[in-house]
Amino acid sequence: MEKYGDNVKVVFKNFPLSSHKQAFKAAKYSIAAGRQGKFKEMYMKIFENNTWRELRNNEDLPKIIAAEIGLDIDQLMIDMSDPSVDALIKAEAKQLQSLGNSYDTDKYAGVRLAVPKFFINGREPAGRDINAFSSMIDEELKK
Repeated sequence: MEKYGDNVKVVFKNFPLSSHKQAFKAAKYSIAAGRQGKFKEMYMKIFENNTWRELRNNEDLPKIIAAEIGLDIDQLMIDMSDPSVDALIKAEAKQLQSLGNSYDTDKYAGVRLAVPKFFINGREPAGRDINAFSSMIDEELKK
């Protein structure tokens, strides 16, 4: 973001893994926090210092985080129970699932159904470092 400014946009999508039983609820907390303008803060706090691992013992840990970042807890819980939150998470997960788990297509070569997942205009970078991202962004900006 610092390097490219308005030429790039970061979009977060949810893909809670079924192997992590609290992942769906954590996604719900993040979306509900977003309704109060704090999606990024909630999301980042859940992943900061591997806090997400603590969800195994306390799946409502994000409620504590919500208080720390100044959310209205009553509104958060109302938003958590909104069926459209579940629908959004399922729709976003379906987007990634629709890419398949194949290494055989040109457009999505190497796509694995795992998280975190990064795409640049629908393509997955070969690495997760700034150089891999920058190389792809530079290619896209030349188009």
